[in-house]
Amino acid sequence: MRDPEARQTLKVELDRCVKCGMCLPECPTYRLEANENESPRGRLALIEGLLNGRLQDDKPLRRHLDNCLTCRRCERICPSQVRYGHLIDQARSLLSDDAPRRLSALVQNRSAMTWGTRLARAVPAALSLPLGPLHRLHELGRALAHGPPAPRPGEYPTDMKAPRGRVGLFLGCAGAAQQGGALQAASKLLRRAGYQVSVPADAGCCGAMSQHSGDLSAAAQLADINRSAFGPDLDAVVSIASGCGIHIDSYQPAMPSRHLDIVKFLLDRGGFTGDDFAPLPRQVLLHTPCSIENVYRGAGWARALLALIPQLEILSLGEAGQCCGAAGDYMLRRPGTAARLRQPLLDRIPPGTAHIVLTGNVGCAMHLADGLRDRDPAVEVLHPVELLARQLRDRPSA
Repeated sequence: MRDPEARQTLKVELDRCVKCGMCLPECPTYRLEANENESPRGRLALIEGLLNGRLQDDKPLRRHLDNCLTCRRCERICPSQVRYGHLIDQARSLLSDDAPRRLSALVQNRSAMTWGTRLARAVPAALSLPLGPLHRLHELGRALAHGPPAPRPGEYPTDMKAPRGRVGLFLGCAGAAQQGGALQAASKLLRRAGYQVSVPADAGCCGAMSQHSGDLSAAAQLADINRSAFGPDLDAVVSIASGCGIHIDSYQPAMPSRHLDIVKFLLDRGGFTGDDFAPLPRQVLLHTPCSIENVYRGAGWARALLALIPQLEILSLGEAGQCCGAAGDYMLRRPGTAARLRQPLLDRIPPGTAHIVLTGNVGCAMHLADGLRDRDPAVEVLHPVELLARQLRDRPSA
């Protein structure tokens, strides 16, 4: 164990767990494997054994800790309010295996992700088959439909005569590479709502995957970059990926301007009504990412905002707490387990129908789209703001 201060922090937090077991039936990996070591309580016992010297930093222990999805469902129901997400990140920082950190560093490189996505869409996936996780990244890069690029750095004015404020738009790494259309939709809705949109040139990855892989110093450096990029002169900073959002909200010190998820921002401050959107008489399937369900406790946000679209019927995809298995770069490192976790959600999508699946996190979108690509290629996987922007009526001329 390399950091005495981290050891002490872990011990204090571990003492909060009373080992009641309420977390077990809520944990996706425990439900899948029925193995105590694949549960939150079991993983905390492994961490405690590691700290006390009863267990070694070996491959089986690292695998059990690495298998955690960091969905944080356990935190939602824990009577002792154990900060499990913090614990697992700290524990991973003390392990000797650096392979997950190397993979997360690649995924978090925006240029590499952008060019890699372009290459993935142009080159047959079979060519990358010998490359392991990079082959999965190649497959995932082809999953979402090709759309417009992310907004370039700059200032985007509102068309209102009296702007309501100025909002920073966080692009992210996978979001900028994979969901340029969602970022363009967010910008369009924000500007229609009366906000000038600022896209800083020097913002970077949020740092979530570095944090979850145990590379805490890299995560802290990325947080510093983003705090500098988004100054205190903004009314808010918004992001489209909930996984990025909850990590941005954990920055210490916090961002100079308050951060909000785009759906929450538009719901609270957008000022839209049903008259702003054209009717859409069809069904959509709404997936709620774990980050929104378990951390933000915002499962109703997207439904409330989408309800502004007249005649839209919104159906839930999956039950509360049903993780899709994406979990950041987990779908790259553990593709088999990730696919098993995803399958119950895919089974709820009627085959042969041109459904729209909506989800508020880029990793979930990529993972779901990858599972649907061969089975139901007509299914669209979109961010909720993409559908809202599609249905947004033109502003009446004065």
